[in-house]
Amino acid sequence: MSFASAFLNRPDDQSIEDRVGFHIETLLQSIAPEQVVGPELPNVRLSNLCFGVPMDWALGEGQRNTQVRSMLRDRLEKFEPRLALMSEISLQEDTTENAVTFFIAGAVRSQNGTDKVEIVKTLSRMDQYAEGAG
Repeated sequence: MSFASAFLNRPDDQSIEDRVGFHIETLLQSIAPEQVVGPELPNVRLSNLCFGVPMDWALGEGQRNTQVRSMLRDRLEKFEPRLALMSEISLQEDTTENAVTFFIAGAVRSQNGTDKVEIVKTLSRMDQYAEGAG
């Protein structure tokens, strides 16, 4: 998955929920280089240099769970402007499948105002790719 695939050549017949879901899937699968970019470079902070999440996002610590949710909220606020509201971000680890399921609930901006959305994505902890993604 790449930064470009999240934004270019997406079918027009997809629902807004499918488009946002695909973008979130791409964000979760993309490994951020974690370069330190200071506040004096706001455009760089919003560029593909900072797109993605760190590879160690799914360590099994309780405190890490909070950090992952906070980091994901931050990345979604930066890179998914169609999300008007994020009411819930949770994750559940499945140690038998070595996977993490992300649940994101909120609202997306649409032509009619806002629509509720619930997005569930399961990623493998081995390679950070979405399970069942096509």
